[in-house]
Amino acid sequence: MTINLKIILSIILVFQFFFIYPIASAEVPRSFFVNTSNGQPHSIIVVGKNAASMDLISGNLIITKIQNEAYYENYVYVTITGSKQVEAFNGQLITLNPSSMDLIWKDSSGNTGKFTYDQSIGLINLRFDTTDPNNLKIFVDQNQNPLSILNPEFNKNVTISPDYSLELLDNNGNLPGLYNPGTSIRFNAIFKKQQPGAFQHVRVNIWEPEKLITNDQTLIEATAKNNNIILVGGPVANNIVAGLVQRGQSKVDWYTSLGEVEYIPNGLYPGHDVIIVAGADREKTRNAVLQLIKS
Repeated sequence: MTINLKIILSIILVFQFFFIYPIASAEVPRSFFVNTSNGQPHSIIVVGKNAASMDLISGNLIITKIQNEAYYENYVYVTITGSKQVEAFNGQLITLNPSSMDLIWKDSSGNTGKFTYDQSIGLINLRFDTTDPNNLKIFVDQNQNPLSILNPEFNKNVTISPDYSLELLDNNGNLPGLYNPGTSIRFNAIFKKQQPGAFQHVRVNIWEPEKLITNDQTLIEATAKNNNIILVGGPVANNIVAGLVQRGQSKVDWYTSLGEVEYIPNGLYPGHDVIIVAGADREKTRNAVLQLIKS
């Protein structure tokens, strides 16, 4: 019976430690500090108006944290293009191979350059039936249902696949657009493929960092409703922290804390969270701030 009681008490203590009391140096996601889609800050630092000057210095240190997080990821797409003039006779098998073309790449940021494939790529086999000058038939790979190009002298652009298209050329220099039955077909084989590029970090300049910090007496409701809030200092130094403690939202014993970061979802207003960065005195608050900056 005594052993069972000890086990139960141990379980209660573990439960209290992990579920009732917050863990020191709580993990704060980057999305708390900035809007990750555009890198713009959406968090405000609030210090106590009557707090020690060190709390204000600590608050300004947190600005550097927000500045470091002020970036967004821009995905760069790369488009590879190339073409080659080809002549195909009636019934002849032609293989479209972009490796035989002069390829260039261009990304979504406007950069460009030559491109060479160094890996296996998709090839396409074509066979033309030129027996009817008014109905050019193009067999693609093993498909026995050909693309039927009626009046090819007018329908000069043919899509073969998502990566390949044909630009039909004039087969008689003096009589553009006429096709003689059973003769060759000249065309430009055009290759165009979009490939994944890479993520780029685009930095966002914060031109007025001083607007990221205020005090507990001048924080206006509109700002609090539209931003996450970083509260520096415990209930003695910061009136907003005192209110969270009184309402039971803050669970840390700040009077004995060695320096902690407490995360409170929907702390002041729905949809916006609060973190408290504090300790039992100004030095321990500074320790908590350094923990936050390094996270």
